[in-house]
Order: sequence, then structure tokens, then C-alpha cells
Amino acid sequence: MQQAFTSDALKVSGAATPRLDGWKDIAAYLCKAERTIKRWEADRGLPIHRLPGGTRASVYAYQGELDDWLKSSDIPASDALGSGVQALDEEELVSRASTAPPDQLQNPHSARTNTRVGRIALSNGLLLAALLVASGTFILLAATLTITNRIPSIFGKSSRPADPTSSPVSVQEKNLARDLYLKGRYEWNQRTPASLNQALDSFTQAIVHDSSYAPAYAGLADTYDLLRQYSTMPDDEAYTRAINAARKAIELDDSLAEAHRALAYAEVYGTWDLADADKEFQRAIELEPKDPVVRRWYANAFAMPGRYQQSLEQLDVAQQLDPTSEATLADKGILLFYAGKQKEGIDLLNEVERINPEFRSPHAYLMLIDFDLRNFPGYLKEGKKTAEIMNDPELKDTMAAAQKGYAHGGASGLLTALYSKQSEYYAQGKLSRTALARTCTMMGKTQEALRLLEEASARHERDVLTCLSDPELITLENEPRYQALAKQLNSLLPRSPNAPATLPVSDTAPLQAANNLR
Repeated sequence: MQQAFTSDALKVSGAATPRLDGWKDIAAYLCKAERTIKRWEADRGLPIHRLPGGTRASVYAYQGELDDWLKSSDIPASDALGSGVQALDEEELVSRASTAPPDQLQNPHSARTNTRVGRIALSNGLLLAALLVASGTFILLAATLTITNRIPSIFGKSSRPADPTSSPVSVQEKNLARDLYLKGRYEWNQRTPASLNQALDSFTQAIVHDSSYAPAYAGLADTYDLLRQYSTMPDDEAYTRAINAARKAIELDDSLAEAHRALAYAEVYGTWDLADADKEFQRAIELEPKDPVVRRWYANAFAMPGRYQQSLEQLDVAQQLDPTSEATLADKGILLFYAGKQKEGIDLLNEVERINPEFRSPHAYLMLIDFDLRNFPGYLKEGKKTAEIMNDPELKDTMAAAQKGYAHGGASGLLTALYSKQSEYYAQGKLSRTALARTCTMMGKTQEALRLLEEASARHERDVLTCLSDPELITLENEPRYQALAKQLNSLLPRSPNAPATLPVSDTAPLQAANNLR
């Protein structure tokens, strides 16, 4: 399927050319010293990429991009450091483009512009735009474009006056942007770490070809909303980027339902602005009532005891609109379980698991259900499969420890080993307070669980929003400290007449909890 989307636009980025790993291989390919290559990257915009989570030394490059750069540069080996302008990452691209006049572009001979990340060179009428395309870290995607007045200014104000006769984006560029957007949507729907990063790449390239194309910004926002669930991207970074991209899309086209949908989702879990999120969800449904994704996200965002029936009705609509959606079926399964229809929910999750054994959600949901039911063999089985699909080293390590504890001491041994391993990762900042609180509750460590939940709320950790729906945490409901926490969280709820009257659970809130059982 990947090959079906290959186009000349993708070849521009070097995606179809051989990859060179490390400074040594890149320098050897260009027949230059490593020091020269690093200098060219810093001051001349040599297209260097960085691995997710890697250090500055963890770099790679595509031969095609290097060849294109060399053709456009005319840089001899003896060249001294030249003047250049610093590049913007994708987040700042969205921010700057939202405020700059569409006909202004930084003069390539002007002084350096103060921005945050990397540098690119403006020479021979070519622009190398560095954009974010990977989870949690910066990987620079070099895209070569001719500088014309139709590109919005993202580097600052031009010394030239605005030209009202500036040429619009060409039909060819618009078509390329559309094709890249459609490719991004295909990748986004696969819902794997790799496919989501591919989606970021495609949406970003679409914006490079047509920076006024609102759907591409909405695609970025949707992708960031999911990346924090399907990869290791931190919540704060993912939701901040999602909100910025969604607002840019709405600024360009307020009638774009997917932009309002993405903004609502990020506001619920990123800023806890539940009232505005409710309005944005309703706006998205008003604009596109046949969108199954907004139906599912809205249902899950406000799925709590007392509102399960309404949420299930929304999921039924989503299923009717897209009967083949495994994500909808999985979400419906976990919601049926918590709504009291346990066998029906488990059967549906098992069916989704059978249809697509490599889809993460049913395994993670069943992992959580088995934990709640004290079905520890099932919990270990599903946990191992979830960790394998996610390629999550912490979860793999935790499952191994839990398995060993269970083999030596049964349920008690498993919980003791789980608590020990979770505490270790919590101390390293790799586990949420709410996740550890669940295990504490199951072990009878009530005061420790309450303390963790209070700290999570004070720090606005997203997991604590599941506090009033999680079966384990609800067992604390008679504790005065829990009641005070519940009152505080309930104060966040929207107050409009049409607003749901319960605290939200995320699109994959059970999945999030399952993820954190490390």
C-alpha cells in the first residue's frame, strides 16, 4: 500500500533514496571532513535528520537530499561560515504563519532572524524548510522550494512593500498538497507509531507546498492527538502542538469539522478546558454529522457512570457511519464492559483481536479488564502482546517482573513485583502518579493512593481525569480526600444546557491506564 502513494513530491524529500547513518558516512559520501559537514548543516542548511530520542550525534541523511542540496549551493570546501537564517520547527511554522501577511518573505540577504531551532540557508533562490516529522524529537525534513511571494512569511517581515498582484499557489502545488494530505490521512488511520510519523511527514510536506491548505494543519493536529497515545511523545508537547495546529486550521477555514474535533480533543486532555472542548465537539458534529471519528471521540470524552447509555448511542452512530472501524469497535467493547455488559464487551474485544491481531487497542483494553477482574494470567498475556506491538521497553520489563512475581507468589507476588517495578519507573519520571495509585489501591495502600491522586491533580496530569470512572479508584469513594478530589474535578465540567454532566475519559482512557500498568 505504501508504494501506491509514491509521487514526485515525496522524492523531493529524499524519502525514496538510500539513507546514510552517522556523521562519518555522510562526510564520506560528500568527500569532506566531518567538521565541514557539521558546519554546512549549521550555517548552510545541509539537510541532516536526527533520530527520535537521540543525541546530536544520532544523525542520518538521504543521498537524494544531499545531491539536491549540492546542486543548489555552489559551496566550495574552503568556504567560510556564511550568513544564514535560523529555521523554525513545525510548531513555530504554524504560529508564525498564522500572523504574517501571505505576501511577505524574509530577504535572503538580511541579518539573522532570532528563532529557536537549527539553521537553513537561503541561496540561489531556494528555500530549505526544516519541519518536525517525528514523535517527541526533531527530525529535519528538507524540502526544496522556489522562493516566490506566494509563500507566507515565517521568518519575519520583508523590507519590500506588499505586492497585491502576488501570484497565488499554483494548481500543481495545490494538487501536490492535496495528494500528500490524502496520503497522510491513510497513514493516520493505520494508528501505529510508524504510520503516525509518516502522517506527520506527509501533512508537513503538504503545508510546504501550500501553506494555506487548512486540512493539512487539521491533519497535524489529529496526528499529535494520537501520537501521545501511540508513541513516547510527552503529553504537554503533543497537546500544545495539536492545539496550535488546530487553531491555525480553524483560522484558515472555520467550516472544517476535523479541525474543531482535533481542538476539542486536545483541550480536554491538554488544558482541561472542558467547557470549550464541549462547544468544539458540538461545532464539529454540526458541521459534519456523518463523521464517525468525532462521534467516537465525543462519546469517549464524556463516558462516565450515568452517561454510558448516551456514549454508547454515539458509538452506535459511529459504527453505522463506518462499520469497518476497528477503533470504534474496540472502544465500544471497553465501554460495554464498564456499562455493566461485561460478556458482550469482552466478546466484542476478542472479535476485534481476532480480526486484527496486531491492533493494539483490544489487547490493551483486555489487559486492563483482566487486571480489574483479577484474571492475572490473562493480564500477563495481553500485557506482553501490548508491549510487543508498541515495542515499549518499560512495559516489557514490567510484564516480565510481574510474570516472575506471579510464578513465585501468585496474585500477591504479582502485585508486589508490579508495585516495585512501577515505583522504580515512577521515580524515573516514566510512570504517571495515577497508574501507580491504581496498584496501590488494589494492594490496600489507600493513603499512598490518595496522595498520588492529589499530586496528579495539582500537576494537571491527564490520567487523573479518569479518577471517577476507573473501577479500582472508585473503590476510594468513601474516603473524604477522594470526595474532595472528585468535587474539584467536577468543577471543571461544562455548564451549558447541552453539556454532558460527567467527567471525561479519553479516546483511549482505558488504553492509557493499560499503558501505564508498567
